[in-house]
Amino acid sequence: MRKVVLIACLLLVIPSVGFSQYYWDYGLKLGASNYLGDIGGIDQSKRPFVLDMKMQETKWAIGGYARYKIRDPWSVEAQLNWVRISGADSLTSRYDPRRGRNLNFRNDIIQLSAFGEWTFFENPDLGNTYRYENSFSAYLCAGLSIFYQDPYAYNPEHAFGLPTWVSLHQFETEGVHYHLIQPGIPIGAGFNFTIKKTYRIGWSITWTKTFTDYLDDISTEYPAANTWSNLGFSAQKQAEAAYFSNRTTAASASGVGADQYGQPGEQRGDPGNKDSFITTTIDVGYVIRGRSNIYRAHYSGLFSKNRFKVRRRRAKF
Repeated sequence: MRKVVLIACLLLVIPSVGFSQYYWDYGLKLGASNYLGDIGGIDQSKRPFVLDMKMQETKWAIGGYARYKIRDPWSVEAQLNWVRISGADSLTSRYDPRRGRNLNFRNDIIQLSAFGEWTFFENPDLGNTYRYENSFSAYLCAGLSIFYQDPYAYNPEHAFGLPTWVSLHQFETEGVHYHLIQPGIPIGAGFNFTIKKTYRIGWSITWTKTFTDYLDDISTEYPAANTWSNLGFSAQKQAEAAYFSNRTTAASASGVGADQYGQPGEQRGDPGNKDSFITTTIDVGYVIRGRSNIYRAHYSGLFSKNRFKVRRRRAKF
């Protein structure tokens, strides 16, 4: 059985190694990002997917990629991206439950992703020049990622002598410990223009589904007052955790009664929907074109030993 499997693998690999043309391209990505989660959103209760996106909280995404074309229409791609997302209940002007909660966050995500890519449309000769120098392709992709995330809260009052932006993970603001390294499933689409067989310019959009509800440090309910003492926090750290867990007192200055929100056991977030984020980028890259092993062995190079080789014909009798 093992011999059969080995032979089958060889039959799949040898044609691709011997006869296919392989293509590499690599480059930079620069664009925008946004977040879907428990904070901010439009001026009403939660709505599904992008309907709850707050465009004012659009931030940036920057990264790099390397793509390897296995054979038409399939490619694989690796990406390393730095994505910033943020949200603030103060941007919700007409929905009291969110304004009363008065939370905010910022999160810088470092994401490493691996994609499988399917090119569903390709024009290899734009303009019908018959030179095949300029081309266009459109693709769909999906894959797996691992990312590091750490939500911060804005602290304009410099409460407790802490800096303007404070990491929330240390406080366990809902009495829940969550991991900063998380898996994700990125799903995307895009298109590319290849210019002079060398340069590649394109656009892509990617939605990353995560398995955590703490990109924004908000998920369940307001914890009991003794939560942090049970966790063994010092008196100073208990006070800091309580402050960043419940910011409703700051909302009273805006006309929203603090006594309406933030009581222990009341809803602070929605654990039924995991957080996610979206990036859209302009991609600029460089293409490395390769030939098959057989082509390189017989024809490549100005001084190839086979370039000027004259084959002698044997006489036939």
